[in-house]
Amino acid sequence: MNSDEGVFPEYIRGFLMTAFTLIVQLALVNLSILVVVNGHLIYAIAIAITAVNTPVILSKYLVRPSGSVLNSAGNMARNLRSILPRRRR
Repeated sequence: MNSDEGVFPEYIRGFLMTAFTLIVQLALVNLSILVVVNGHLIYAIAIAITAVNTPVILSKYLVRPSGSVLNSAGNMARNLRSILPRRRR
């Protein structure tokens, strides 16, 4: 549940992440088939392996692990440091 006592945003986020992963996987499988038809078997195998590993790769970027308050505060401080200009001493 989120802060509004609702679960709808969590379900939508999960659905969109799954849909995006599925679209990327299908595109990579289609590309792999086209590469096989063109006669490049090694490239097709590499693309197919990437298609199979897509959920693992995308989970690093799509899913943010929930952690403690200190972890989220550290992430926020790191993000602010990267955005704000540095002072010269």
